[in-house]
Amino acid sequence: MIRTFKSTLPYFLCLFFISALHGQKKINVKHADFLKGNKAIFGKDVNVLIGNVKFTHETATMFCDTAYLYEKENKLNAVGNIHIIQNDTLHLYGKKLNYYGNTGLAEVRENVKLVNKDVTLTTEYLDYDRKNNIAYYYNNGKIVNKDNILTSKKGYYYPNTNTAFYKDSVVVTNPKYTMFSDTLTYHTVTKVASIEGPTFIISEENTIYAESGFYDTQNDVALLQHNAYVDGKQLLKGDSIHYDRKNGIGEVFNNMELHDTANHVIIAGNYGFYNELTQDALTTEDALLMQIYNNDTLFLHADTLEAVPLENPEEKLIKAYRKVQYYRSDMQGRCDSMVFDSRDTTNSFYHEPIMWSLGNQLTADEIKMYTKNEVMDKVDLINRAFIISEEDSGRYNQIKGKSMTGFVKDNEIYKIDVDGNAQSIYYPMDKENAIGVNKAECSNMIIYLKERMVSKINMQVSPTGKMSPIILVPDEELRLQGFYWLEMFRPKNKKEIFTWKELPEIDRGEDRSEYNLDETYSEFEN
Repeated sequence: MIRTFKSTLPYFLCLFFISALHGQKKINVKHADFLKGNKAIFGKDVNVLIGNVKFTHETATMFCDTAYLYEKENKLNAVGNIHIIQNDTLHLYGKKLNYYGNTGLAEVRENVKLVNKDVTLTTEYLDYDRKNNIAYYYNNGKIVNKDNILTSKKGYYYPNTNTAFYKDSVVVTNPKYTMFSDTLTYHTVTKVASIEGPTFIISEENTIYAESGFYDTQNDVALLQHNAYVDGKQLLKGDSIHYDRKNGIGEVFNNMELHDTANHVIIAGNYGFYNELTQDALTTEDALLMQIYNNDTLFLHADTLEAVPLENPEEKLIKAYRKVQYYRSDMQGRCDSMVFDSRDTTNSFYHEPIMWSLGNQLTADEIKMYTKNEVMDKVDLINRAFIISEEDSGRYNQIKGKSMTGFVKDNEIYKIDVDGNAQSIYYPMDKENAIGVNKAECSNMIIYLKERMVSKINMQVSPTGKMSPIILVPDEELRLQGFYWLEMFRPKNKKEIFTWKELPEIDRGEDRSEYNLDETYSEFEN
């Protein structure tokens, strides 16, 4: 036989249940339209409450359509329009509920929704630890927090600390980007996402990757660490990247790399920054420039490297400041400062530049190297130009003039145009032996080389020349004024470009001031 009591006797119902409950931890019934109890059907100590059921337990209030209350076990099972209110701020909804009064655990199932201030969590399976105020799901869930929508297979929400922890297939959707991660912690007030595993942030502007750090979704700033990179118009990498999306600035600490694929250039260093809006970049601390060619790479080191965009964003000036040294298998050199202009693929070297090309040493006040199809095409030696090559031990072929242009084919100089005050000393060969020493002077000179040896000289305007036996020429006359063999300063590999050796004082034989180097350099710096 089933007993039925009308809900018009709420006080009677309260007294009925209070008599069976002991202590503050017991679940309290506040209201129900109907109460049913039948030991044969429902079991011992089970009471069924139907219609507008209301419970309270400590700081929580619970509502449902139907509930099964297990008095001795201090638990209940409920179905229909589940609604739990915790501390008047957190609201939890669902279709089914298992609640354990002794532990404060609420298992909510089907169409689950948790609302706490501006946070809404939805899932099909949610466990809520009411005592510790922790909600967690393990079969896909979604949290909406203003502009951010976060989904994952597993998740924990901590209302006390306003944080959520996500695990497995994490996706954060924002109007400006989408974030994909394995593990993520998110603060619902500050809107900061802590990166705790491999994470991609994809937007129209770029793709960001990091394995630790944080992303402030409210202010669009980030700290990216562990294999971090920002891949947009150029690729920026580093151990630690401070990234400001609004201003497009990435500041990098340790192992910075900036890849300019359009110009086949990589800039590296242990500190630097990149502005993706203006495409300006700067790096210091073991700064390294790598110019990548089809069959080789030029490695260049300086105290500071700077990339400056031109009117066409694809074109740039790359500037190297102080103690510049570079190495490529067929060419090495050093100077104080260098500029690479991507418009005509020209490298300009300033302030005591020295270039070694195979067996040749080239010096001038300024050297310009031109490339064509990624190989050296010609080189200009501007003011106090001097080319030296060692014929054999102690004997040097020498060409000197105000300015020169060397033409290159297959990485070897095959013709040299000397413009102004041309002088030369070279050793004509008969098979393997020098047959004498030739000294010549004129205003202009064209020198042809074959297999790195002088094969012909065209002298123009007031030429003078003399061929003499080597033994009859004093040693001091076998050197043109300003001669200095600088092989010991030549980088032998790419590691040596990081070791700087100071040059000795060199008397180059002319008044340096007439070439106005200071003016040239100030233009370069600007």
